[in-house]
Amino acid sequence: MRVKWLKLKNFRNYDELAVEFFDGINLISGKNGQGKTNMVEAVMLSALTKSPRTSHDEDMKLEGTDGTVAELCVERNFGDVTIKTTINNETKKTFFINTNEAKKLSEVFGNLVAVYFSPNDLKIVSGGPNERREFMDTDISQLSGSYYNLTQRYEKVLIQRNKLLKMVHDKALLETQIEVWDNQLAYLAGLIIKTRKNFIQKITVPANETMKNISKNADELKISYVGAKGETAKEIEEEVSKSLKNNLSRDMELGYTSIGPHRDDVKFELNGRDSKVFASQGQQRSIVLALKIAEMKVFETEMGEKPIFVLDDVFSELDSSRQKKMFEMLSGTQVLMTGTAFRFKPNESYMQFDVKDAKVKIKFCEK
Repeated sequence: MRVKWLKLKNFRNYDELAVEFFDGINLISGKNGQGKTNMVEAVMLSALTKSPRTSHDEDMKLEGTDGTVAELCVERNFGDVTIKTTINNETKKTFFINTNEAKKLSEVFGNLVAVYFSPNDLKIVSGGPNERREFMDTDISQLSGSYYNLTQRYEKVLIQRNKLLKMVHDKALLETQIEVWDNQLAYLAGLIIKTRKNFIQKITVPANETMKNISKNADELKISYVGAKGETAKEIEEEVSKSLKNNLSRDMELGYTSIGPHRDDVKFELNGRDSKVFASQGQQRSIVLALKIAEMKVFETEMGEKPIFVLDDVFSELDSSRQKKMFEMLSGTQVLMTGTAFRFKPNESYMQFDVKDAKVKIKFCEK
């Protein structure tokens, strides 16, 4: 899989842009505020259906314009796919796959699959549970649009249950009204948690192998899902159903649902100790790097082709040994990498993009 070309119109600071990418390493350099990150943001928008930088779609529009367009072409094993995104003045976001409008966001997922690595991803280890849930759900949705639909259905049911918890203050009355929502919530939770556990199981082995490689066998990484017990979706559903009933009084006091996949977590243990508490900053960086390489391997196994790999202003966060390991492990993958400067030469041919004031100069550098 590779991105062949990208076209932008009124996107961030670009009034117009058309570039072709190399199928190997693409170095995108420039000072801050010139537009280098905007290029890879448009690529990730096509993969994730949203920006990895902002939750406000209007932020991606060039100020003073009617709307923005981001379009790219992906080369797949089965043929080329074009993905076009438009955002109008009402900030309505529309996707087109090969000129056909996507009726649901789930139809967009899977056409372009990308591993995204930015400094903010260090929060996957050091941040709160929400960061880790987001990491799981984003990855799984890229592989399965149906999983994305599941999470959306769950959110809608959760909203209705939380409304009841706030409105009805008599427990006996609440029990008669909340059961229908509990049943739906537990059923969807069983499917979501089972899918997440499967994903964590798949990613654990390659992440640990990469961690050992980075640390020269000094560190052992264990990843585990923290949530409802159970091996099958049905067992998990029954566990969640029981917990919803047992926690009803507490949920009434809180005014929201306190258990379920929206509250679950992922635990990273390095040499048997909680990485969030005991791992050094360097070790936490290594864990995230191992996680990203593992994502790539899982994606490749599931799809039968490599995803693209996007490193957004993160290379300077890694020391020279991790930089070297990164390039060794990304061999044969299309890489889009942004940075203010690159003080190294890849050991293979690459494309250099120099960005200044939303203007891009391109140079092919042979090995």
